[in-house]
Amino acid sequence: MSDHWRFSPWNMVRYLIWLIGQVISGSLQVARRALTPGTFADPSIVGFPLRCATDLEVTWMASSITITPGTLVVGTAHGTDTEPATVFVHSVFDADRDSVHEGLREMEDRLLRMTRGSGWDDKPGAGSDARAGAGRGRRP
Repeated sequence: MSDHWRFSPWNMVRYLIWLIGQVISGSLQVARRALTPGTFADPSIVGFPLRCATDLEVTWMASSITITPGTLVVGTAHGTDTEPATVFVHSVFDADRDSVHEGLREMEDRLLRMTRGSGWDDKPGAGSDARAGAGRGRRP
């Protein structure tokens, strides 16, 4: 755990401010969809392999996803020596799986900068893999 743990209070503040923004944005999206005639939901469930290495990182990630309106962690799979831990996320408003993955990747990047420090930024040997090049974008 010491290899991965370089907690950054500054990045924690940045992460929490960003997360609060995501909660507000998600709340507005839910309200807008609820008040707009037509299709309310465009749901999907995606499996998202994590780069989070510790139980604390996985728990923070799952909690962050779940408190964001429009998303919910419906399950997790423990990692093995050959496969990373995976969360299964239900997204109410985004059937485009790539878009859901982009939002989750951005959230995980920010969370890992908080727990591992600013210099982490997906360096080789810091839990990165072939998925590391996945895009950043919309919220989960």
